[in-house]
Amino acid sequence: MLQIPNLPNYQLPQPSYNAVKIDIHNPSVGGATNPIAQPQYAPQYAPVTAPYYSYPQTQLYDYPQVANTQPYYMPVQPVNVNANATANASAAVNEPQQVQQPAAPIVCPPCPAPVVPAPQVAEAAAAAVASAPAQPAPQQININQAPQPAPVVTEQIATPAEAPKVEVVPPVEAEPQVDLNGFLAKLADPNFEVQANAMEEIANMVNDENQKAKATELLDSKIVDALTNIINTDSSKLAGPTQEQIAARQKLMSGQQISDQEKALATTITPMEQAERNKSYAMFTSAILQKLYGDEVAKLTGNKVPLTELPAAMTIVDQLKDNPNPMVRTSAIEALSYIQTPEYKKDLTTLFTIAKNDQDKGVQEAANAALEKLNQI
Repeated sequence: MLQIPNLPNYQLPQPSYNAVKIDIHNPSVGGATNPIAQPQYAPQYAPVTAPYYSYPQTQLYDYPQVANTQPYYMPVQPVNVNANATANASAAVNEPQQVQQPAAPIVCPPCPAPVVPAPQVAEAAAAAVASAPAQPAPQQININQAPQPAPVVTEQIATPAEAPKVEVVPPVEAEPQVDLNGFLAKLADPNFEVQANAMEEIANMVNDENQKAKATELLDSKIVDALTNIINTDSSKLAGPTQEQIAARQKLMSGQQISDQEKALATTITPMEQAERNKSYAMFTSAILQKLYGDEVAKLTGNKVPLTELPAAMTIVDQLKDNPNPMVRTSAIEALSYIQTPEYKKDLTTLFTIAKNDQDKGVQEAANAALEKLNQI
């Protein structure tokens, strides 16, 4: 009979079943160390320094992030226990293993309630969305395809448009509406009838409202000088009426019977008489132009031209004082009366008062009529 020697009584340590003390790299139960798991029995493998697979760390799908999605829980990773520790781990099968609880989910703050637009606003927003250009879909990236080089964009330099040619038009002088030289030639013509017709044309142009703007071109010093020359013409050396003409005119004025020959002789105007008549015409024409000149200056400056500064005004005054022909003196009074204004009332009153004492009865009557007209303004 086999004798079993008495073995010494070893006090075995009581295992402590505590899942917290489990070491996943060197597992042990109750503090007992697995002799197989000791370093001298561990297989000699080279330490892993790099991952076995190299894959791009790029997200294959680009999907929108929704704020109110449910939190994502990571799955529990299984514990990879060494195969040599199976015997020691079998003792802990009956003990419930504590599972690591996942972290508390992140709860987002509640989103504000959506604002429901009014029907008109909703319709306007829908129309704006419909009219907006469609956005291109996001382009997916193929990781297996080599990157394509960016296309080279050649910028086309726009050639500047040819500048339009600016045509320089030389200034064109405005053509006068009045033939000034033509009037000057007529006024200087030795034919007295031509002079008379030219002065009558000037007077009609100034008095016509439709041609008054054109008549302002006649306010020229040359026109005034030509009229002054006519007024100052020395007619004493010109042929005057003969005794036969004077006798025939007396018969015609008295109403006596005269022959046709005497009538033609009585109505013939001598050169001296034509010159004196043109003096009267020239004073009337000068007075018409003086009035136009004063009115134009008053429109531009608001001032009234003094009587002594009116063109040819003093020439008319000299004819009233010194001309021996009573017909010319009478024409001078009538010409000054035509340009009378309140500003000229004092000067004209003095002139007409002197003319009342003239030797000729016709001059006296003309002076009285001018004073009456002057007192009405």
